[in-house]
Amino acid sequence: MIKNLLDKIGDWNPQFLREIKGRLQQRNIILAITVSLLGQFLLFMYFQAQLPDNSESFPSSNKYCTGKILYGMPECLQDEFGNLAINWQLLWLNLFTLLSIIGCYSLLVAGTYLLISNLATEERRDTLNFIRLSPQSPQTILVGKILGVPILVYITLALAIPLHLWSGLAADIPLELIFCFYAVIFAACLFYYSAALLFGLVGSWLSGFQAWLGSGVVLGFLILTKEWLSYNPVDYPLVLLRFFNPYFLIPHLSLNSASKSIYSSETFHWFALPIGASFTATVALTILNYIVLTSFAWQALQRCFSNPNATMLSKKQSYLLTSYFTVLTIGCANWHSSVLVKDSHYSTIRENLSSLFFLHFWLFLYLIAAISPHRQTLIDWARYRHFSGYKSFWNSHTIKDLIWGEKSPAWVAIALNAMIVIFSLSLLVFFTQNDTNHKINGIYALVLAGSLAMIYAALTQLMLFMKTQHRIFWTAATLGAVIVLPVIILALLFNNPNHATVVWLFSVIAPLIALYPTGASLSLITVLFAILVQEIILGGLIFSVAAKIAKSRGICHKSIT
Repeated sequence: MIKNLLDKIGDWNPQFLREIKGRLQQRNIILAITVSLLGQFLLFMYFQAQLPDNSESFPSSNKYCTGKILYGMPECLQDEFGNLAINWQLLWLNLFTLLSIIGCYSLLVAGTYLLISNLATEERRDTLNFIRLSPQSPQTILVGKILGVPILVYITLALAIPLHLWSGLAADIPLELIFCFYAVIFAACLFYYSAALLFGLVGSWLSGFQAWLGSGVVLGFLILTKEWLSYNPVDYPLVLLRFFNPYFLIPHLSLNSASKSIYSSETFHWFALPIGASFTATVALTILNYIVLTSFAWQALQRCFSNPNATMLSKKQSYLLTSYFTVLTIGCANWHSSVLVKDSHYSTIRENLSSLFFLHFWLFLYLIAAISPHRQTLIDWARYRHFSGYKSFWNSHTIKDLIWGEKSPAWVAIALNAMIVIFSLSLLVFFTQNDTNHKINGIYALVLAGSLAMIYAALTQLMLFMKTQHRIFWTAATLGAVIVLPVIILALLFNNPNHATVVWLFSVIAPLIALYPTGASLSLITVLFAILVQEIILGGLIFSVAAKIAKSRGICHKSIT
């Protein structure tokens, strides 16, 4: 019977069978069952130990008592038989919440680590190329890894579902809300696991540190957003980060004794739609967001798995991703205070724009990495396009290729992506109920941000054209230094950005300097000077890349002839 089942699994997905054969050993299964059952027992006993003890003379207060609040906790009351009245619903709710946190964090962090580690092992053993050559499609192979690699984690957590369901129902949580939470967990796993596989394919240069870095970033993100966003209002774009942490979709979270002070999502609006007023609508938007971003991750996965030298995204896909992300984030802005209500405080739009800049900063870092081709790809493109130098960029066919071609340099595509964001955010700035100076500062900030994005893209393209084998490492290190070091140096030299403002406009925080000027607004001459110098730097970087491409093409052409 087991053999027939394995044969059916092998016919459906050979990669899944390959993964589980090495993991579903008797010892591993027993260990997973033991860890799950023992963990549930210890967790249950932990909550039992928190109950007031009736053997004491008389406990004055406890969070699970039912009387009036006494010294910050409910007073303990006794019934006619001398037994303490216990708030069992709160106890079961706390158990349900803690089980939810442990379960979703374990799935996301442990699953991410195992998937990245598995790909790193396959790469180290040179078995990944054999898998690529198999008749299976990339989708089948990657689905098999997602289902098979974390199989022991699935078993461990599946055994906790009965206790989780029981505690949720005992806490008077409707069954449909619990299933909605399970749907969010499923969608989150698809997104995080797809991103983990993508990082495993493109980050192999990190070697053994790769799995620890990937899972560490996921764990850090989940913890930081839980602690940071729980106590921040939901009417700013940073609320978007809540949609990437299943913690905020735990049913009845605000009723939990440890989470009563968090900001509820009930007041969240997406544009003018009261999404937060309905738990089902919030779940639907969260799952939709996961599905869309997972589809982009899978497009990148299929490209990188089939051809390790391909860029993660095509330029067309980058435009679609930027458009989607921009609409999504702008919808999370405080439209009520900034646009719909007259005489709104300027701080509202400034904080909204600052949050949007922060979110789009990470988007553009990903785009720069995702669409920037490497050295050999650029040389092949130059040979195909008969590229001979800087002047060749003005050829109409070359311009079209720079916009849509997958092997061409990325700076034109980054510029177009920046224009999409600048145009969209400009609409938000123009619609706000603020005076002209405030709107001008917002436009200054947008232009400076777009200019910096293009410089970072051109610098990345220049570094990726190096001949060294570790060009990705040096590119990441150089870009990180260019982003971080100017801020540190300027902070040491000028402890206040109001001093030598023009110098600060060449750092990554230039948009914030424009948003929060010393006076009513920055001088137009100051902004134009900063933009002019930035464009000169950008032109120098582009010229350097063009010269290197033309030179390499000439060398390759001579070697062929």
